Amino acid sequence: MTLLQQRKLRLIAKRIIRNEKQIKLYLLNTHWLKIRKQKERRRKKTLIKLWKLRQLMYLKRVYKVA
Repeated sequence: MTLLQQRKLRLIAKRIIRNEKQIKLYLLNTHWLKIRKQKERRRKKTLIKLWKLRQLMYLKRVYKVA
């Protein structure tokens, strides 16, 4: 096989692998809406916890001074 043929084979193989990877990513990403909603729920829970923690710290400081 000449160098040109080997190079062409490698390019074709790369293209096939890339296409399969794109298909795989597309198939993995079919439930993107569910994933986004779950991330939003988690983010909301975390923000609520942080808010409660801040409020508690603030109240402790206020009553400590008074």
